[in-house]
Amino acid sequence: MSSRLSPAAKRQRFSIARLLPAICVAVLAIALHLAGGWLTPAQSQSASPAPSASNTSSYSPLKAISANAQQVKTGIYAVNLYNLDPSSNTYYLDFYAWFKWKGDIDPIANLEFTNGVEDWGMTQVPGYEEPKELPDGSMYQIARVEGRFVQPFSLARYPLDQQTLHVTLENSVYPIDQLVYDADQVDSGFSEDLSIPGWKIKNFQLQSLEHRYQSKFGLPASLAESSIYSALRYELQISRPVSFFIWKLLLPLVIVLISSWGAFILNPHFVDSRILMPVTALLTTVFLQQSYSAALPDVGYLVLLDKIYALAYILIIAAILEAIITADWIRSEKIDDEERVVKLDRLFLIVQFILLIGGVTVLIWL
Repeated sequence: MSSRLSPAAKRQRFSIARLLPAICVAVLAIALHLAGGWLTPAQSQSASPAPSASNTSSYSPLKAISANAQQVKTGIYAVNLYNLDPSSNTYYLDFYAWFKWKGDIDPIANLEFTNGVEDWGMTQVPGYEEPKELPDGSMYQIARVEGRFVQPFSLARYPLDQQTLHVTLENSVYPIDQLVYDADQVDSGFSEDLSIPGWKIKNFQLQSLEHRYQSKFGLPASLAESSIYSALRYELQISRPVSFFIWKLLLPLVIVLISSWGAFILNPHFVDSRILMPVTALLTTVFLQQSYSAALPDVGYLVLLDKIYALAYILIIAAILEAIITADWIRSEKIDDEERVVKLDRLFLIVQFILLIGGVTVLIWL
């Protein structure tokens, strides 16, 4: 049969055959990538063994205040936030913290920030050399605090993710039955000038918590004190603007897909061009994915944008296979086969458009 083919047809068949191994490798790589990374963080954690009680700690809302505990009215007002770095799960926050109390315990002397990083770089500048006594007999102190804090980022919804940045403080000496930090909901908040490039600040929250340590820290039971301490957590809820997703990340991908769809409107006899266009789109899509992946930390799951790109890979590879299959139909040079290719091209174009719109919509709303 091959001896009856013209030289042009032989070259065409040979060029198509050379593409098949590369396409198979690409499909296999994508399948392996999807199989290993489709799990979300919640699913990955549920598959891992639960941590033992000896090395965990937990926070819960403050339920009741002991009658013997010294209450400290505490508030936080954020001024600056910068160097937000998802790759290292850290950020810098500059804020005011104030304390108002009655009692003998100094609530600032043993104050610690449980999610602080690089304590040597943390600055705490008190507003008064000694706590100020207010007319009602209570003591008052305010401090300007600036430091680096750790916050594990969940990127499963990137680039439509929402993050909660928090600062947690507690006293390292006095348990909850002796000292309680009571959240000042009236004056706490953040400055109107506070801005984070690439993010929108949605809201803040300040809450009093109980921090229960599942450890006696090596002390015998007879000497161990309460393992529950009072904590105060300040949270900033932030989100990425939708325009960042649409114009900077989704639009380039859509343009590449549209360029691959150009193969469906070419004359069926332009076999090389019909195959080359989606192949070029496939390579461009790979480079686009690498460009945004470089700005993200290594995670063991697919983010939202990865799933959208996986959909794009499937559509492009389907276009390549369609061009290869219809190439054999064109070789017969029959009018009926050419009409079949034109009809199939139109059907593929409509189906791919619907799958792109529907697939992206489903992935966003899942």
